[in-house]
Amino acid sequence: MRRLALGLVLFGAIEGVQPNLDCGRQAAGQEMLGRLKLSEIEGKEDVSRAAMWEAFGRCADLPSAADCRDNARREFEAAWDREKAAIEAKYDRLLQDFLVRCRASIT
Repeated sequence: MRRLALGLVLFGAIEGVQPNLDCGRQAAGQEMLGRLKLSEIEGKEDVSRAAMWEAFGRCADLPSAADCRDNARREFEAAWDREKAAIEAKYDRLLQDFLVRCRASIT
């Protein structure tokens, strides 16, 4: 739970990340974006995993519980793959924007 709270705090900072990145400390900016990406991925993965376990619980009383769990696992894994790819794409864009801005400020 503590990890999730930290992730949510860092996630809340994401909206203001780009203006606060300092081209004079480019490596630190890249590192910060990497930490924020990892934090967001871990936080959302925890939420997704909890939802999957809830879905597994709803399968428990069904005659085809194993099939239900397999279907739920496939659905959650596919959804998680899409969500993780979206997070990674967002941070790739943020990083590229940051690098472009820094290159522009040098020239």
